[in-house]
Amino acid sequence: VSTQSTGAPGSAPPSAPGSATSPEVSLPGYSMPPGALLYEGSVLLMKNKLGYLSVSGGKLETTGSVNKDAEWRVTSSGFMVFSFGNVKNGGFLKVDKSAVVLGPPGNDACFSVRFNPNGSVSFAATANESVFIGIKDPEMFLEMV
Repeated sequence: VSTQSTGAPGSAPPSAPGSATSPEVSLPGYSMPPGALLYEGSVLLMKNKLGYLSVSGGKLETTGSVNKDAEWRVTSSGFMVFSFGNVKNGGFLKVDKSAVVLGPPGNDACFSVRFNPNGSVSFAATANESVFIGIKDPEMFLEMV
């Protein structure tokens, strides 16, 4: 019989690391699959080998650091189809001929997700499946904000 104290009388015992109530859930060798970050209302960062997808002066660019211009709110537009609105300025990623630009939401602002073997994702425009998000590098790694 153990008489070890677990805290103040009447208090609940501390939660074990990795339990549902513990804030520090970490499993060695496990990373969250990218599809788990794609849900209605989530805010994420998209990063490729060029940097974080961001907005500057109303145009898309990549940046080496995380800032508010690089945060994207996810909107579900159908099965495995999403729209991405910039949190800071409200513009959406959309297709303009053969490029991804920033603009108002609409049918040309929908992208289907493709999961790549290296853990990245690619987003093909539903209006033109040869156009991808990514400014010359369509393999995006997702990070939760």
